[in-house]
Amino acid sequence: MPFWHAAQRLQRADVRRWAVVFTAVTVYLVVLMALTPEQNPDGTSGNPAISTLGGFSALTAAVVAVVRLNGLRREVYGGAVQPNRLVHADPAIAAVLAARQKRAEARDLLTRDRPMARELGIGRPDLGRGFDDGGLVDINGAPATVIAQRCDLTPAQVAAVVAARDGRAGSGWFTVDEVLIDVPLPSDVAERIRERAFV
Repeated sequence: MPFWHAAQRLQRADVRRWAVVFTAVTVYLVVLMALTPEQNPDGTSGNPAISTLGGFSALTAAVVAVVRLNGLRREVYGGAVQPNRLVHADPAIAAVLAARQKRAEARDLLTRDRPMARELGIGRPDLGRGFDDGGLVDINGAPATVIAQRCDLTPAQVAAVVAARDGRAGSGWFTVDEVLIDVPLPSDVAERIRERAFV
């Protein structure tokens, strides 16, 4: 059941495969238990081979499931206690934490499913897709106005960023750090770009 729950929450094919595998393993163990003969009068198994196979199979399945679910639980629940998920009494701080969490989730989607992220318009509010990405910006593709607004850049700073991008003849940057190498910016501005931009 935990694998089916994770598959439903994450909507990933690899997790669905694990769910199917462990469903099959469960059916196998139930059938094996049903085939095991009743105990002998002295308390020993009616068929030691089947009992031993069943025991080792159950132990192996349990160990593999625990190891695999350890990573999945972090993805499904996002960790036990994360500051981003805490509800803060101050609405302004709560809004910043919520936006930060949305950016983290959007970045995760960019890593896992780039075509979906593109369809949702992550980092491109100018496309009007309506997805709330917490303020991310596609620095390779967004218009100057979006970059300026989301990274809080001055007209001169955003003009320098766009000029450097255009100077790459359409190839764009491969990392956000390349942006900061091509365009000298104050440290506080560079920090905002690292926080909000992606390539």
